[in-house]
Amino acid sequence: MKKIQIIAVLSALIMFICGYLFLSSQGGGNTSSTKGGQIPAVVATQDIAPGTTLTSKMLTVKRIAANEGQTNYYTAVDDAVGSVCISDVSSGEVLTTDRVLKGDNATFGLSALLEKGKRAISIEVDTEQGVANNLKVGNYVDVVFTAQIEAGEINGLTASAGMILSKVCGEKEPANAQVIHENLGQYFSAIALQKIKVVALDDTFHSDRNAAVKDQQYSSVTLEVTPAEAAKIALLKDNKGKIQLVLRPQDDESTVNESRESVLERHSK
Repeated sequence: MKKIQIIAVLSALIMFICGYLFLSSQGGGNTSSTKGGQIPAVVATQDIAPGTTLTSKMLTVKRIAANEGQTNYYTAVDDAVGSVCISDVSSGEVLTTDRVLKGDNATFGLSALLEKGKRAISIEVDTEQGVANNLKVGNYVDVVFTAQIEAGEINGLTASAGMILSKVCGEKEPANAQVIHENLGQYFSAIALQKIKVVALDDTFHSDRNAAVKDQQYSSVTLEVTPAEAAKIALLKDNKGKIQLVLRPQDDESTVNESRESVLERHSK
């Protein structure tokens, strides 16, 4: 009797395993249809910059390895055409719904391109401040501030910018600052912000990397910043100083944090 029960249990177990394997091989159920298989997905045929309205020439459909639970991709080119790209998309990259916004640029404006939690603030620039009209939407810059410290006295002597900064901020402070000389000159400069994204030039927030833009001139640059960074820039703009934008390499993630230096400092060999 016990042998019969054991045989029955084993038979049932074998039938269950066989049934499971059969259903898996047939692709039954939503999970098995994506797990380990391939799906059609819309991918970019070129690099696409933020603010670009998607066209059919920019997209194609390829079969990619399925990721279980991922549903935020497009499966047909027509579903994405006419949408606005809100972040950089590289050639060959799968286009997902969180990288685009439905509608046209005129409807959503620049606000549609800002990252969550960020703000846009504009700076008026001349040719020198604006890197000689070489900035493009999507570039990154550092913000340098130059100003004059009003002359003061320390121990009865006219104090230089270096002396005053040392007295107020500490020796070799603030970081990333420069003076003419510790004992000469009233001017100083400092890197106020680093790795700030350019999101518009004048009222243009498009950028087509595949189009050669010649003689593009602008008198204002709009930057994407945090609320705190926006407050800092507003304060710099309201002071009697000058803001200089410094273009960074596109993929440079580094930042600097160096002690204050003097332009005319003597360096030992």
